[in-house]
Amino acid sequence: MTQRTIAAELAPIVSRDRVIDTVRPLLRTAIVIERRFTVEDLHRLSGVSVRTIRSYMANDPGEVREPSLSAALSLAVVIGPHAVNAVLAIIGYGNASPMDEPDEREPIRLLINGMAHWAILTRCAADGIIDHTEEADTTKAADGLIAELLPYSSTGKAA
Repeated sequence: MTQRTIAAELAPIVSRDRVIDTVRPLLRTAIVIERRFTVEDLHRLSGVSVRTIRSYMANDPGEVREPSLSAALSLAVVIGPHAVNAVLAIIGYGNASPMDEPDEREPIRLLINGMAHWAILTRCAADGIIDHTEEADTTKAADGLIAELLPYSSTGKAA
């Protein structure tokens, strides 16, 4: 049996062209279009040399250099989260955020989980009484609400 090899299977996940085609527009946008940084600013903030940054932005295909992973990520961190996500998207990852920053989805998660607990309490109390058949559900829902809200309370902050 002959095994077929598809050309796409031979290509690496992260190719030179993909890295260049991702990093070059990020640099051009930040420096030339938006003018948020100069090449010198990016050098000072990222530690990547001025000459190296300029080589990543070269127009001539023969002169353009492929950014190393360390350089691409160093520059991306300085440019901003959208740049970090663009670099990570090369390997199929995204939604990166600094680990020391609060998750912006946290309030939504809190509301969704809290509403689920409130829905149980509302259903059980709809007839105006919580009887022994509903006690286990309401206790679990109340415990769930407390667990969700405790970190935001003065009691939770004291712990």
